[in-house]
Amino acid sequence: MASLIFNAAGALEKIHPGDVDDAIYAGQEVPYITGSQLQRYAAIIYAESTYLGLLRQLQPIHPVLEMEREAFAMAVTMYQYARSKSAAFQRAQRFYSLQDLLNDAGYTKGINSPLLQEYYGVAGDEQRRRSATLAVIRLFTRQFSGFESVITALQGAMYWDGNDLFRRYKEHYRAKKGFELGSTDHGKLYAEVKSLVGLQVLQSCPATDPTVAALRTYTFRSCATFGGSIFFQLHPQALEQGISW
Repeated sequence: MASLIFNAAGALEKIHPGDVDDAIYAGQEVPYITGSQLQRYAAIIYAESTYLGLLRQLQPIHPVLEMEREAFAMAVTMYQYARSKSAAFQRAQRFYSLQDLLNDAGYTKGINSPLLQEYYGVAGDEQRRRSATLAVIRLFTRQFSGFESVITALQGAMYWDGNDLFRRYKEHYRAKKGFELGSTDHGKLYAEVKSLVGLQVLQSCPATDPTVAALRTYTFRSCATFGGSIFFQLHPQALEQGISW
């Protein structure tokens, strides 16, 4: 175990070996999360978030800020998923903790991505690494200044997808379970990107999985896009049927 010392930019400056597993940011301990958990959380976001070159093709006004907004949105979305699943598990006298979230390969593919290990090294994208780290620090220290609009836009979102949804579209898990676009603009996120093959403009997609389609039209509804990711909340149709995560 060790104390991890992060500077104001989110870069890891020092590691103090010892018996304490914590993270120090701007001279203060980051609450409610250990140092190793913070790094794991950030590594998942690093693996899932959009690289700067692709972000620039999406043409945000401020690409680096958009990278930070996407990373923070992922951090919040993971947290909201964990809270909802934990509450559901408690009702069944089971447990779902932060540690469970950080090892839940069924929730994010990033856990099995080589990019997760890249986060811990010196190679890779340092800006993306700092953005992912700061996203987790902001979440657990409640430093939301400048990111309030992200929280408002997410509206309880618990899932996201990147360009794989825009490539696979109706063959994607999200489409088979049924998703409704909260805005037609969400489906046009990759409309101007030419460097990736097979990208499509999305429209709302009723469930095609027969077991789901027999129960409802939609399971998810998009509520926001940040960076190269589209974020989803549970659709009211799913909530009415008792689905909570």
